[in-house]
Amino acid sequence: MVSEQDLQQVTQFVAHPYRDWPVRYPGRRAFGYLCAYAPLEVLHAAGFAPVRLMQLSDTVTLADAHLPSFACALARTATERMLCGELDFFAGILFAHTCDTLQCATDIWRMAGPHFKVIPFSLPTVLSSPYARTYWVTELHRLAAVLESEFGLPLTDDALRASIALYNEQRHLLTALYAHRGRFTAEQLWSLTLAGTLMPAEEHNALLQSSLHGMEVDSKMACEGPAVILVGAVLDDPTIPRLIDELGGRVVGDDLCTGSRYFDRLVDEMGEPFVALADRCLQRIPCPVKHDPAYPRAQRLLDLLRGTGAQGVVFVLPKFCDPHAFDYVLLSEVLDDLKVPHLLIETEITLPMGQLRTRLQAFMEMLRDSVA
Repeated sequence: MVSEQDLQQVTQFVAHPYRDWPVRYPGRRAFGYLCAYAPLEVLHAAGFAPVRLMQLSDTVTLADAHLPSFACALARTATERMLCGELDFFAGILFAHTCDTLQCATDIWRMAGPHFKVIPFSLPTVLSSPYARTYWVTELHRLAAVLESEFGLPLTDDALRASIALYNEQRHLLTALYAHRGRFTAEQLWSLTLAGTLMPAEEHNALLQSSLHGMEVDSKMACEGPAVILVGAVLDDPTIPRLIDELGGRVVGDDLCTGSRYFDRLVDEMGEPFVALADRCLQRIPCPVKHDPAYPRAQRLLDLLRGTGAQGVVFVLPKFCDPHAFDYVLLSEVLDDLKVPHLLIETEITLPMGQLRTRLQAFMEMLRDSVA
């Protein structure tokens, strides 16, 4: 069983993941990405350790010359880190097309950081299209060819199959971890999950195995406070799960790109690798930047509420993120009709701690009163 000290070290690493990454993982070549739709197995099979760029609290100065103030904090802070040299250990950066801001950031990075290998990765938006599968497989093959030509690293089917097995193991372990989420604080589970997007998958799998070891004899945490689910895009700041812990609440589920959507569905290890990778992405729970009538967002939320027994919903949305903002309007109307309490928290480069604590405390008290 992983110790409290180990969990604290993971939380500290997640807070400053790029500061000493090359020292922490010598001999590994990091390759950056921003979106959970990035094909991590292809990057890994090409000899890289995929590392996600986070929305981190920091001062933004250099990026203001390239992005407007109404661009999301993820785009602005990632660009700031690139411009100040903090990401120079990256071999390259993969921009999966998910929204207009990140699509524009591709060209901004090419112009402002010519020393970076910037690789765009185009994705279908309408997942139910009869051409979506062919489109995705074609793009995966193109990406593999670009990686081979740019870096001179052959990408074989055997290497890709091995990478698929590695990331499937990570998804298995995360699924098992979430099944035992009651044994962790919300912040601890957040740290353990997010670490998988920032460290080599081999290291993360070993960490998860240590975390799960001895679970059958470990006692459950005593908290029996209000149960909530977190819904939104990325959650890269520990403030929200930490405050929920401190206020006696419980996070019993989520629908986040850095949560359950990250490890949803396995890749078929018996199928043709590129086709299997495309199928997994087409079948996984979509986020609001994708459209698939087979997975209506409102129904997904209601199923999550029923399955977890949550009393309320906390929406965590990056400010100026249009796809998730449009999604929130539709979902909030459904919750209002069913009289399900919900709270909207917009994240920016820094979060106002006092105001956030007050709002979350009031929400938790409301949930307690509703079942009193």
